[in-house]
Amino acid sequence: MPVPVTGAASPRRLIRDEVFLRLLDAIVDGDLLPGEQLYDAEIERWVGVSRTPVRKALNQLAAMGLVEILPQRRTRVTPIESRRLRELLTTVGVLVAGVVRDATPLLTEDDRETLRSFSSADASEAIRTGLSADGFLGVFVRRLDNATIARLLKRHLPEVQRALKAAPSSAPLEKATPTLKTLIDSAVAGKADKAARATRDLFDTSIVSIADEFATSSKEAR
Repeated sequence: MPVPVTGAASPRRLIRDEVFLRLLDAIVDGDLLPGEQLYDAEIERWVGVSRTPVRKALNQLAAMGLVEILPQRRTRVTPIESRRLRELLTTVGVLVAGVVRDATPLLTEDDRETLRSFSSADASEAIRTGLSADGFLGVFVRRLDNATIARLLKRHLPEVQRALKAAPSSAPLEKATPTLKTLIDSAVAGKADKAARATRDLFDTSIVSIADEFATSSKEAR
């Protein structure tokens, strides 16, 4: 397990949170690859903590579907499985579309200006970074201010982000440029239903095809 080379845990955060965030970032960014074995001792040396917070962090990541723990056997980064990914994208797509629909009427002028900046960006990069608290989705989530939905997205979006960054190609996201533009332009114009439909299209016709790419690459690797 070649853990990333970074400094010790920050004293400004709780140790268990630091370990969790370090591992989460490493998995989502691809520093720890799908299927890679995780060893407690190496993580302890990397983050500079004891075993207890490491196990707590791994259990938390397992609950999010990012780590697979087989007691007395192994702990590893969960492999990306095309069927599970397709089901996840479908579910998250429905949730995100609802967020966009309900938050659009609440957007402020500052929100709309922020969204416009994503409309002019490269679609593949905008989607990879946009489905996060710092991306275009974060604008809608913050404005809706629904704690339950925010928790659900916080739990499931990292698995989506990981798949987007690990995708065999960027073709599906590049083809999504018109859909992303429609989503943002509609939201900026206050057209909630149209923005929600574009969101569903983004997931159902563009992002979901990444699951097919993973299925194809898996067959080719056999």
